[in-house]
Order: sequence, then structure tokens, then C-alpha cells
Amino acid sequence: MTTSAIAEWEAEGLRLLGTSAKAEDRAELRAAAERIALAARARSAPGFDRCAALVCAFLGPPELCVVATCSKSMKRIAREDHLWQPLTRRFSCAEDLRGAGSTLTGFREYARLVRLWNHPDLTSSYEPPGMEAYSLVLEIKVDEKRVAGGVYELEKIRDDSAWAGEGFGFYDFDPHGRLTPSALEYFTVDDILHYYISVSVCVVRKSDKKCLHLFTDNGISDYEEESLLFDTEEICSSFNNVDLDYTDDATHDFRLYGVVWDDEGRIRGFADPHGELRLWDPEDEVCKYPDIILKRWHASKNWV
Repeated sequence: MTTSAIAEWEAEGLRLLGTSAKAEDRAELRAAAERIALAARARSAPGFDRCAALVCAFLGPPELCVVATCSKSMKRIAREDHLWQPLTRRFSCAEDLRGAGSTLTGFREYARLVRLWNHPDLTSSYEPPGMEAYSLVLEIKVDEKRVAGGVYELEKIRDDSAWAGEGFGFYDFDPHGRLTPSALEYFTVDDILHYYISVSVCVVRKSDKKCLHLFTDNGISDYEEESLLFDTEEICSSFNNVDLDYTDDATHDFRLYGVVWDDEGRIRGFADPHGELRLWDPEDEVCKYPDIILKRWHASKNWV
């Protein structure tokens, strides 16, 4: 950004603030313009790239990755091959992989080696990111039309739940009341078992905003007095692999609570709805604990 462009930006900001703006707001805008101008001068200063590269030479992999998020120019500097070649030498098999035909270099080669030999599921001492590192995007459809959904933070399942300790809960689920009896038409058990209501879920990794698909339009397989269970075999998690053969893979189940029935056995809607997500492993016939779920998510190669 040039000096004149920064000045125009500041002038337009002052104009939009108008005469009614507080003095501290106008001062904050001017301070922001000064910071932008200082950063622009620093980036264009002679020798800036060389100095930044020298500093990066003293940093480790985590710090270099942080530097790379600062700007496009810093990403270019922090991803230079000569910074990552010494780090790659920590892996004794690097030369063997090149001999086998690997053409990756620098950061990409280092990242592959880390994923290959420090796989989270195989390294007991490795601690994957906690549940605060992810958000969940969820959508509920009734008769193929979206009625509710949004972005939710992961929470521990309440102790009084049958799924306690087995996954994650979502309790501020329907703030707009779109699932209440007054907002939904009545539907029958036959309706719900024929995909009249469905749920789609993906996970968002906050660090880089990449997404991991769990299931799309998952229908109801069972119901109880207070909840509906979404775990149909035909629509399963793809976080295991990108093929369509899920026969022996673990899959995510979702339960929606708060069902309100009428006297004729029809669902009128949901009162105080909340959801729970768990991971079922058919090979072991057990539900995976939350720390295993987080490891599986972190280790997945299907982030997009």
C-alpha cells in the first residue's frame, strides 16, 4: 500500500466516522493508519527480506509456521527451502525416500516426514489439539429444506446423558426457535424413518479454516421418547478415507434431544433441543473416547 493510498484510507475513515464520532475513535483510526504506513515502509526497506531470512534461520518449525501466517511476503520467506533442509535432516530416512522417487523439498518434504513418522494415532506421547481447536458446522433439514443450523463450539457431553464421556455435546442449539412445535409441521414416525428429517455435519479447524466432512443428510435409524438417533449405514463418515467403502470404518453418530410428541404419536417439534456427537467403531464394537476422536480428526488426510 502506497503512502497516498494510506492517506486516502485514513481520510475516508474519518469521513465515515463523521462529526459525531468520539475523539478516541478518531485517534484510533489515525494510529491504525500510522501502523500501516510503518509496516509498508518496513516491507519496502532495503535489506528487509535478508534480515527477516536471517532471523528465521534461528527459528524452529512451530515458530516458522507462525511467521508464515503474518503476510504473503513473510510466508514466502518462512517457506524457503534452505530454512527447512537442516530440519529435514533430523529424519534419517529422508535420503531413502528421495531415492524411492520423492520429489518434495523444503517445507513440504518436512511436513510429509512429520505426518509419516509422527502420526498422532501411533505416537502415544503426542497430544493433538483439544476440542477448543475446532468448531462444528451443522445443518438440519426437514423435507429437504433447511430449518436450523449454524456454527457450534464443542462441549463435553453432560454427565446425565447415556453418551456421557463418549463424544461432544451442543447445547445452545436453536437460539432462534426454528425447531419448536410452533415452527414445525407435525410429522410421523414413518416420515422420520424415510429421511423426512436429516442432519449434515462437518468440522472446521480454527487454525487454518479447513473443513473435514463427517456426514451429509444422515437420516434417522432409531428414536426414543426424548431423542432421535442419526446413524444410517448408507450415509457415513468420510473422515476415514475418500473412497465410498465404509464397511469396516468407524462412523459418527448424532443424537438430537428434546422431541415433543402429541397424543397420536406424531412429532410436534423440539423443546430445548440439543445434540450429541460420538464416534462408533464397528470393529471393536465400542464408542471412541473424545481424545481418540480428536486424534482421528487431526490425523485425517481429508481436510479440504
